Amino acid sequence: MPHPIYGPPSHELDSIHLTLHVGTPRNGRRWLLEAHGRSSTSRASLWSVREGWAPTEQRGGYEPTDAAHHLLLAAAQDRPASQSHLEACLRGEGWEQLALDI
Repeated sequence: MPHPIYGPPSHELDSIHLTLHVGTPRNGRRWLLEAHGRSSTSRASLWSVREGWAPTEQRGGYEPTDAAHHLLLAAAQDRPASQSHLEACLRGEGWEQLALDI
């Protein structure tokens, strides 16, 4: 609920919590990436990502570490404050190349 005088709080990304679970025989060699964007003014995470890779989906750990790098780079550059903003940062908005009438 917004404050009656100050209005709704302005949640800004101020920390990123990232956990990369390494594939082991105990977990079926499945890698798991979990990330949460946090703000000191919000109890819940601003956004969260959970992605996993089976042994057949990745080679030598490149896919999980590339995903972590891409996520951290997008979060550091764009500072997303919501799940939809993060998704737009990671995937980008669609666009169309229009032909010029020359």
